Amino acid sequence: MNTQQTPTILHRATFECMTLDQQQEHFSEQGFVLLPQILSSDHIARVRSEMEGVDRYDFIERWPGPHMEQLITNPKLLKPLRRCYGEHLKFFKSVYAEWRDVNADKKKRGRQGLHRDYRPDPLDGDYRNSCASWCNVGHYFIDLEINEGPLWVVPGSHKLAWTNTHGLLEQFADDACILLAKAGDAVMLHNLTIHAGGVMSSGRPRPSLFQSYRPSWAAPLKTVPEWPEAVVKKASPDLRRLLVGQNDGVRVSAHGIISR
Repeated sequence: MNTQQTPTILHRATFECMTLDQQQEHFSEQGFVLLPQILSSDHIARVRSEMEGVDRYDFIERWPGPHMEQLITNPKLLKPLRRCYGEHLKFFKSVYAEWRDVNADKKKRGRQGLHRDYRPDPLDGDYRNSCASWCNVGHYFIDLEINEGPLWVVPGSHKLAWTNTHGLLEQFADDACILLAKAGDAVMLHNLTIHAGGVMSSGRPRPSLFQSYRPSWAAPLKTVPEWPEAVVKKASPDLRRLLVGQNDGVRVSAHGIISR
């Protein structure tokens, strides 16, 4: 642990000229990587128009509009994802949120509590985040500043033990860094990387989309919903391959293989 009082700022310039190999290396070593400008301003505007009047939106509740759907198969995202996780991926979850609900604790910290997204034993019975290996991809639709909703991340924390999957992990606060992103950037985040979303000090919403992918071998620990048949039937071949077989693969926990 370090004893720094002011968090390190991770500027996006570090990531702007990375090759695919360098992105893979950074992700492997640090547990995250920023993908600069993978969405145009025009596409962002179309996505936001589809989400107008919505604070939170889970794709499993209702499939999104065409511009949001296009984000799933964006080649600028799938290339680094496949470099890190292999060619055969499943898209299993997506949630749009504007982060309007900020309680007193979040305001005081300036962020959420530090946590992991991996959930092998979810309290709400939703096992979508229980896969042994997966990646959460955050799409940001506005510029994030130091005091305006940045991502806090603990570099290298994905290498720690598969424990502490519930509750806050504030013992790692001194090691948390601030990652700044621009509108159109995305951040790939390992499922075990400790992180937190920053608070918008202005009170404005922070519109962002989180998409989750797993390698096809890493099944959820218990049955999860399949994507609606009507959606799969109408999907392009590239998208369909990502959607079908949500429960296929090997069920692996921190204690080993549960079932195939």
